[in-house]
Amino acid sequence: MTTPLFEVVTVTLNPTIDRVMEVPGFRIGGHLPGRMRSRTASGKAFNVSRALGLLGMSNTAAGWMGRDAVDFFESVARQHDVTPRFIPIDLPTRENITILDPKRRIETHIRDIGPTVTEADLDRLRHDLSILAHPGAVMVFSGSTPPGISPEQFGEIVDLCMGRGARVAIDTSRQALCAAAQRPVWLIKPNLLELTELAGRELRGEAAILDAARELNTCIPLVIVTLGEQGAYCLAEGKALYGRATLPAERIHSTVGCGDAFMAGFLAGILAPGSNLETAFRKALAVAAASAMSELPAVFTAADVQEAERRVEVQPAE
Repeated sequence: MTTPLFEVVTVTLNPTIDRVMEVPGFRIGGHLPGRMRSRTASGKAFNVSRALGLLGMSNTAAGWMGRDAVDFFESVARQHDVTPRFIPIDLPTRENITILDPKRRIETHIRDIGPTVTEADLDRLRHDLSILAHPGAVMVFSGSTPPGISPEQFGEIVDLCMGRGARVAIDTSRQALCAAAQRPVWLIKPNLLELTELAGRELRGEAAILDAARELNTCIPLVIVTLGEQGAYCLAEGKALYGRATLPAERIHSTVGCGDAFMAGFLAGILAPGSNLETAFRKALAVAAASAMSELPAVFTAADVQEAERRVEVQPAE
């Protein structure tokens, strides 16, 4: 196991238990037979933690957690070399549902908004992060924010971590993403729709996407724009790369959690001694593709990562 250059701490503000149902021929209003494919401790940042563990990189998982789910999440964390540092709250953890239709190869996602956190919950989070954030840490904020935390408060939490000397990586959405994008965080990973919202204009074609990404890159050292199955762009160090992993349709089982696997792969790559941008980007694309080969979110095997690595293509983006 390679010792990373930085300690990674993921921060899950709105954890979830993800239920994935397979329903052939799914249609609204129908009474249809289905089967439970998985019930998984999840939330985007927790997915990153689990994926990092699968890549041989120990890390810490922090953030809020409903008391009803603490034991479940802590058990899963320890199975994957993740140190749990959850803050229990009195409201139940949300549950999301993904419905997979294998006949039409369509995924339907139903997302609970989550419990409303209190000012006392925020104070406890600030206290824990002030301890976990330090100059040798990378703080990863991924996923949605729950009701009760404003964009301004999210921004203040990011400021707290940066003020303690930590690097901050962001993969969130909507107003929280806008708040983070106004700060000199270390890494930001919007998808194309989110980049469009940040830019405030329609982005058609590679040149427009790169222009918007470069605007972020003026103050954010690492900017990654994900395009789903169409690949991703990575901008850093004055370079712009485009990459894609192409999988046969029969190898794709679920895209749930692929973005979190991408983040884990990139972090594992870029934080390894002697790594470089292209190597880390290739690893991210391969790990995301390997995740798509699995039925579980952000779960993969070493063999699938190796197979995906052979299917990754990276080239300069102009």
